[in-house]
Amino acid sequence: MFNALQGTGSYGLSPKDSDVGNHASTALSCVFAISSLFAGALFNIFGHRLLLIIGGLTYCLYVGSFLAYHYITSIVFVVVASCLLGIGAGWLWCAQGAVMMGYPEEGDKGKYFAIFWAIFNCGGVIGNVIPLILQWNDADAGGASTGAYGTYMVVMVIGALLSLLLLPTSKVFRRDGTNVVRVRYSSPTSELISVFKLFLDWRMLCLIPMFFTSNWIYTYQFNAVNAFNFTIRTRAMNSMFYWLAQIFASIAYGQFLDKREWSRPKRARYGLILLTILLGGTWAGGFFFQRTFGPRNDNAVPDPLNPGSLIKNPADFHHIDLVTNTKDFIGPFFLYLAYGVTDAMYQGFSYWLMGALTNDTNQAARFAGFYKFVQNLGGVLAPVVQTSIIGNGPSAGYNAVNAQTRGMGEFLVCVVLIGLGVLGAVPVAFRAVQEHTIEEGDDIIELGDKQELYDGKN
Repeated sequence: MFNALQGTGSYGLSPKDSDVGNHASTALSCVFAISSLFAGALFNIFGHRLLLIIGGLTYCLYVGSFLAYHYITSIVFVVVASCLLGIGAGWLWCAQGAVMMGYPEEGDKGKYFAIFWAIFNCGGVIGNVIPLILQWNDADAGGASTGAYGTYMVVMVIGALLSLLLLPTSKVFRRDGTNVVRVRYSSPTSELISVFKLFLDWRMLCLIPMFFTSNWIYTYQFNAVNAFNFTIRTRAMNSMFYWLAQIFASIAYGQFLDKREWSRPKRARYGLILLTILLGGTWAGGFFFQRTFGPRNDNAVPDPLNPGSLIKNPADFHHIDLVTNTKDFIGPFFLYLAYGVTDAMYQGFSYWLMGALTNDTNQAARFAGFYKFVQNLGGVLAPVVQTSIIGNGPSAGYNAVNAQTRGMGEFLVCVVLIGLGVLGAVPVAFRAVQEHTIEEGDDIIELGDKQELYDGKN
């Protein structure tokens, strides 16, 4: 549901309130990053169910803050709810990542990601059907309706409570009879030490650019492309197919990464090559679309909410509707579809690489926390670029009056970061991925302050 709301652009708010969404995103990403860094330790101490339930419920409060904004325009409530979600999301995503990367056998890492990503993005698809149905006949609507927000919240609560049905990791076994966890309990001190050791792991350091970029591009795609250039019903349609494309792309790419005919090192290399080719083609198309819109420095208009201040001119962007402007809609629609495909592959390859580096659920939890930590640092800075003089959404005042590059600067930053992400993944894919994972200290299991021999089965 969060994906559905975020994917419609500006979190369902009117484009004129895009700064509210950016402030919320910045607050969320800051706290999310910090929470994620320590979530791996919490996972290994308290387990996944507690983290999933509490984390899931914070999403409901977050959506409620945007619903409240429609009536009381309180940005304080939105920011506070964003910070609380940052804590909960760090817990939820760490638990999710640990399960997805730590549960499968070595030959099923891609399949598990595909299953997760398909179910995950079904939420985005269904979530976008809600505003699409409720507001189909309201072509001039600027944001999501009360009914849409309310439905999101109900589904979120149900989803969080369903986590109660999950088994504890100690009761989960793979098909070969091995338990998915290697450590029965751990002290907080040893867990924190293990987390900070990741900053000395060359493999994690190489993957930082890829992790950093994976959420950065959402700010550009959801706001600059979707929110600023389409009507609300068209934004919902774009977002629905964006997530639908991710479902099919994740399934196909997951099968590709688990192809039995190739060794795992070959799959890592071929997967990165395929990802690079599709990324290049997609963002080349994005370059040509970006050339057709973006704020001009000589075209700012008075801000109706703040007399005496200037904001970007809506006329500098498209106002495409899938019904009334069908001809203009087709090209950008397929571009947005391609953005969805490559995002699924980019995120999928990140998870697959981490999964190929460990079979231990506890270590997978630490990897997931590190991944989300770095990813959300990117989420903090992306809105800053978007609201700067080179971005597509400069805030009121100086940045609106002095807008440069018609938004192309923001686009090029995305392209450079993606390129660095791919380059950083090269040494890991070509050197670190082995046919079989050898865990550090495979023969030793740490139980708090004690150590015992570990036989690999129990």
